[in-house]
Amino acid sequence: DLHAQRGRRVTMSVQGVVLACGGERRFGDLVTQDRPRHMLDLGFNPIVWHALQTLEHGGVKDVRLVARGDHAASRFEAWLREGYDGGCDVQVVAAADDADTADALRAAMPTVSPDAHVLAVVSGDLVTDVRLSDVLATHVRGGAVATCLLAKRRAWNGVDMKVGRPPKGAHYVGLANDRLLLMADEEDVDKVLKLRRPMLRRERDLVVHTDLLDAQLYVLDRPTVRALLDAKPHMTSLQLDVVPALVRRQFRGVGVGGSAEPSKTSETSGDAGLMEAVFGVATTTGGNEGETHRPPNLSVTTDQTPLGGPCCAHLAPDDAYCARVDTTVPALLEVSREVASSQPGDAAHLNGRKMSKYENFVDPSVSIGTKSTIGPGCIVGVGTSFGEKCSVKRSVVGAGCSVGDGVKLVNCVVMNRATIEDGATVQGSVVGPRAVIGAGASLRECLVEAEFEVEEGDDVRSETLQNKSR
Repeated sequence: DLHAQRGRRVTMSVQGVVLACGGERRFGDLVTQDRPRHMLDLGFNPIVWHALQTLEHGGVKDVRLVARGDHAASRFEAWLREGYDGGCDVQVVAAADDADTADALRAAMPTVSPDAHVLAVVSGDLVTDVRLSDVLATHVRGGAVATCLLAKRRAWNGVDMKVGRPPKGAHYVGLANDRLLLMADEEDVDKVLKLRRPMLRRERDLVVHTDLLDAQLYVLDRPTVRALLDAKPHMTSLQLDVVPALVRRQFRGVGVGGSAEPSKTSETSGDAGLMEAVFGVATTTGGNEGETHRPPNLSVTTDQTPLGGPCCAHLAPDDAYCARVDTTVPALLEVSREVASSQPGDAAHLNGRKMSKYENFVDPSVSIGTKSTIGPGCIVGVGTSFGEKCSVKRSVVGAGCSVGDGVKLVNCVVMNRATIEDGATVQGSVVGPRAVIGAGASLRECLVEAEFEVEEGDDVRSETLQNKSR
């Protein structure tokens, strides 16, 4: 890929990596051995298809897809052979059964092309229309070792804010324009985020955000990250370990020839002082906790882990779509509906199908009974059948489902091969694969896990329904 930097043309070889592992527990019985969570359907395609689309549209065709364990890897391989029609050349890599994201990237490293200067690492549950080429341009322009994609949170994914308490589940991001100065989660700040006056005086443009989503799309300098992963085997998470470490390391450097430069006080040492101001760590002359910053283009060869250069952030435009399907409710429910909706800010343009004149997406094989209506903002998969007088509004119904007479579906997701019997009403709920909703049952804001059977006439509100044997 070619990108412009200060008026020059820069050639950059990019290797794509999709991390399709982790997070299964949040999906309960919707996930099985034969269907990892990234293989769950989102509209007409598995969730992971969207991550591959991001790479393909960015011109990155050589991709490593990392799965947890050999069995999950075999399921992705089967889908790539039988169901994937995209343009990426994908090689599946099996990581350990308990691998987190840094472990997964570590497992992929031996398979990465030696010619690749840069890794474009994408979470397997990311759905976005942000152009990868724009993120790569930010990376090149800043001479960065790491660039993160950040986006405004969706309305359904806001941080829990209460007066007098720290934001629950917040991720703290410190930015000065497009330079990334702070990455921390709620555990790192221990209820109080301390920003020191010298740092605030030095970086007047610094803004600390809790309203931004870390999309877990990272552009990384391959040699730097590989050396860090090799040197720090205890690091298991990209978001919580590797990226924060790279952010810290950007404030370190060495002198010409590899010798450590003497540290200066925080009032006079530029980025070294900023390191102390942001993190409260005094600069030293050692190799681990803060040396004075070297220019990003200075090449220094040592036997130690390479020290970092700048870290950058690419902030998605306000009108861009960016969300992660990392929970069943709200993420799977809401993103499924948004990829069916043509409303401003939603993502119908990302589901790979052309919208009908009725502003919905209904496969031609679907059977629809008399006086049944499928409204705008709906998706209906292959081979599904509806009885008479059904009403479907703002819902996604998977492949091979059977929907009886007089059924009402509103704001819900019905997964593959589920059965909704006559007269049932389902609102704001997720119905798992092969589940059965009995005749006349009423469900509101429920999660019905795989193969569960709701009895006829049951009235259920705000519950998770699963088989006890599971």
